Amino acid sequence: MRACPLMGRGLIVLPAQKVCNHRVKMTRTYWNPVVIILWLCLLASDRCRAQTSIGATVVLDPQDVTIIVGERQPFYAKVRGMLSQDVRLNLSTDHADLVTIFPTSVVVSPGEGGFIDRVYEIVLLGISPGQFDVEADVWPTGLIDDAAAFIRVTVANSQSIIVISSVIGWIYFAAWTVSFWPQMIVNYRRQSVVGLSFDFLTLNLVGHSVYAAFNCALYWSGFIEQEYLDRNPRGLNPVLTNDVAFSIHATIATLLTVMQCFIYERGEQKVSRIAWGIITVFIIVIIVAGVLVGTATFHWLDFLYVLSYIKLSVTLIKYVPQAVLNFRRKSTVGWSIENVLLDFTGGMLSMLQMLLNGYNYDDWASIFGDPTKFGLGLFSVMFDILFMVQHYILYRNRVDEKAIQEDSSTTTTTATSTLAQSNNTLLHLQFGPQDTTIIVGETKNVTLRLHGPLSERVTVNFTQTNGVTNSNDYVHVIPVTIEFIPPPSNFIDRSERLSLQGLRAGIFDLLAHLSPSSELIDQSQAFVRVTVAKSWSLISISSVIGWTYFLAWTWSFWPQIWENRTRASVVGLSFDYLALNLLGHTMYAAFNCALFWNGSVQAEYMRRNPRGLIPVLANDVAFSLHAVFATGLIIVQCCFYERGQQKVSYTARSIMTVFALVVLISGVLVATGTYLWLDFFYNLSYIKLAITLLKYIPQAVLNYRRKSTIGWSIGNVLLDFTGGSFSMLQMLVNGYNYDDWDSIFGDGAKFGLGLFSVLFDVLFIVQHYILYRNSNYIELRGENYPGPGSVTTSPRQDNST
Repeated sequence: MRACPLMGRGLIVLPAQKVCNHRVKMTRTYWNPVVIILWLCLLASDRCRAQTSIGATVVLDPQDVTIIVGERQPFYAKVRGMLSQDVRLNLSTDHADLVTIFPTSVVVSPGEGGFIDRVYEIVLLGISPGQFDVEADVWPTGLIDDAAAFIRVTVANSQSIIVISSVIGWIYFAAWTVSFWPQMIVNYRRQSVVGLSFDFLTLNLVGHSVYAAFNCALYWSGFIEQEYLDRNPRGLNPVLTNDVAFSIHATIATLLTVMQCFIYERGEQKVSRIAWGIITVFIIVIIVAGVLVGTATFHWLDFLYVLSYIKLSVTLIKYVPQAVLNFRRKSTVGWSIENVLLDFTGGMLSMLQMLLNGYNYDDWASIFGDPTKFGLGLFSVMFDILFMVQHYILYRNRVDEKAIQEDSSTTTTTATSTLAQSNNTLLHLQFGPQDTTIIVGETKNVTLRLHGPLSERVTVNFTQTNGVTNSNDYVHVIPVTIEFIPPPSNFIDRSERLSLQGLRAGIFDLLAHLSPSSELIDQSQAFVRVTVAKSWSLISISSVIGWTYFLAWTWSFWPQIWENRTRASVVGLSFDYLALNLLGHTMYAAFNCALFWNGSVQAEYMRRNPRGLIPVLANDVAFSLHAVFATGLIIVQCCFYERGQQKVSYTARSIMTVFALVVLISGVLVATGTYLWLDFFYNLSYIKLAITLLKYIPQAVLNYRRKSTIGWSIGNVLLDFTGGSFSMLQMLVNGYNYDDWDSIFGDGAKFGLGLFSVLFDVLFIVQHYILYRNSNYIELRGENYPGPGSVTTSPRQDNST
């Protein structure tokens, strides 16, 4: 800016460019000096008068306001400067359906000497959720600078959801930040990076590097930040401190992992030509963008946007090499599952936060209107699910060959001293892995290891049994027998590889028998559970189906919670159903947690099932704990929201009393040594099964008596129906793929319970969409529904549910 001679009085400011233009004109025009002086004076007076008319500014403060629906929030219009006449500030009312403004117009009068410095309070009343700008228009125009006369208003449904959203944000930030370190720890412990895709690492390093460059430039460069604000005059810098911290940390952590690849064993792994080709394309794009900046075709902000697009592209492709490597190795050894779980947690919570904000601010367009961010998060989560399926299902028992070698060498080194310590050392025969899957027509290798004192030649034979009969036509075992010759030290530690070729579908145990037999031979782990499948595709489909119904059942609790929250009422929701459901999920959670975490209970289970696997997985524990939490949350809602005359019936209380007595008696039997803890937890599981058969009846009866399903979430029913249907579909797919129909129809408890739940869901769907459809419509319209707590039945009918 260039000042005129009157600048000291605070009256005028001249743009430098315009002064230069006038100076150019004067140098090219030959006027006499008197004319030039007169012309300059007139110009100065015109400029001074113009600036005098716009000598004041108005600022709305703060420029970001959040209001809760039904609450009031003030903001302030601050006017300061020289003003020659009255001015009216008119606040925009384009969003009157979302917020009410008091007042909508403010008259600003000049003070003594024409100078004003005043603050005007304006109040906003939230009506409906949304996000928008409120502007202050100045009339007459040109008297006040109104460039900052706007505020960004966010109207939210609930302050609690804002807090929850913030907590979720910090949790997934922490999860994503920590997710880099488990891989480094795995590499350090194994002293190897075999199994970690170098293509994934290289692409990840490129992606995080360009992301860090984008964040740092937009956060620290005042020039680039100003360029962004010039293009988005009412925007905020989109890069926050935690974005910068995360991206720098991600780059450093990935770089440390790359450095480990130069130090630790890496086998024959290297960066593929495809990955080098992709990285070369990215480098060319960056160079071209830099040249365009150098030739003033691009701005630096455009250059940074190019870097961000490279980051998005890397996110779409970086997981593919790791998934392919796992598939080719048929193993996830070397690829940290903790990294995947943390990334999955971060992605799920990120999407959950978007959904919460979409509901809280009624801003679904930011998710589904421009699905880039949501889609990328979902894309990453789907890859995480694929990695979990590979790790826990497809290749779950593939052991680390490096660890086996180290264990073997350690055993060999200490063999002499071990033998000297005891002449009764057992000779161990064991398979590794003890659970494997083969496709018909394909071959899979397993390892048989014999270690311990050996003084005579022994032979190992193999049999195949499905638990009912012995059969040798599931797989072809090569070799058929194995001979072990004692070494000079009479201590052997030798591993032999067996090839299993799938012949027909089935599930069976491959047993190894050592002859001559002896009491000093431990053959407790001389088996491998073999699953021969017809198709890898069906295994993948079954896995996807499994995760689909897991997610459907997990989310099925929340529609009822939202329904109660929206209505501020729990009338129509059976308290008998709720009480039984809480008891059932509590029993199920106790069973899962004990069998998953308690070593003594696990040991007892394995003693009774020597060839078995622990039937409880991590997702079972997670689901049951979540179910208890969600059901408990609904019960808490019953204490706060209108519930009419509803209460838990005497019938339900009697049933729960019986279950409580069963639990109490089982505990006494454990205390007296008659029962073991495993029997106690089995009883809890039987209670869960019994409740599954009973819990839906009270809700169906209540709907029938009220002739309405208002208050009973149909979203809950549809998700439960989806989960049950997919569960049975998975059983049928597995029955065909493994030729294992006996597990479904031979023991129909699981399939029957799933079918029972689905039939109740069908009943609820019929009640909602057919039988009581018109009654629901009338109640929602309020024609026969005086209030959220009113029902068409008497209190006695509600109580007798």
